[in-house]
Amino acid sequence: MAAGIQGKWHVANGLVGSPSQEKNGYRQRKRKRSPAGTLKAKAQQSPFSLSGTLAQDELIDYYTVEPRQQWDKMSRYNSFILRNRKFERGDFVLVANEITVKKANNARDSKQTTGESSHFWIAYILEIRAADENRVFARVYWMYWPDELPPGTINGKKSIRGRQLYHGRNELIASNHMDVIDVLSVEGPASVKQWMESSDDEFNSDFFWRQRFNYYQKRLTSAQPICRCKLPANPHRRTIGCSICGMWFHEWCLIRDTLERLRNTL
Repeated sequence: MAAGIQGKWHVANGLVGSPSQEKNGYRQRKRKRSPAGTLKAKAQQSPFSLSGTLAQDELIDYYTVEPRQQWDKMSRYNSFILRNRKFERGDFVLVANEITVKKANNARDSKQTTGESSHFWIAYILEIRAADENRVFARVYWMYWPDELPPGTINGKKSIRGRQLYHGRNELIASNHMDVIDVLSVEGPASVKQWMESSDDEFNSDFFWRQRFNYYQKRLTSAQPICRCKLPANPHRRTIGCSICGMWFHEWCLIRDTLERLRNTL
């Protein structure tokens, strides 16, 4: 993801996850240090909190941006304006890539409108820096499409890859995959909300997320299981609640169980 977008910048993982260790009765946090002994890796608090599923340490990522001296020399800003629209730290944005650029060129040639927003990459803005008005950059976390989960992703006790049965049509996965992009690659705002699975509230955004992917450890947090099959709910497929036991069931599981019972009676 993001190949060819970040240009000269390189974001390196310092220590991601829980880098603390026990030493002399105290929890000592290891950090990368430069030869001069100063702290090299910076800490980033993740904005994607999942209560009860992640330790607090696992919500802190350590990173360095290279070339560090050039990055640190640039001024920090809370926002930038692009095509008469204001973007701020903490915003989700649509980011152009090779596919969207090609589709835009084809649409322009055929005088048609451009494609769906699902063809764009989606990022969360952590920091904005600029050397001047023509060189403005954003440090971001990438949101993953479920299809982008790599082989060997650890989800609970299972190893998975790609989209799972419970992932919805417009579902994203928050990640700690950090990058630096030129803000000229930003195409527009993205409406993204966290879905609290225990809530009955309707979606009021284009995209939603409920899981967090640790890019460096290839580990995916678990979604809330329902039904006898112990799979999470797909918000775009029907679930049926039982007024007696209080459980929720996937419609496809109930249909399958009913068909099996009918077969057994024949």
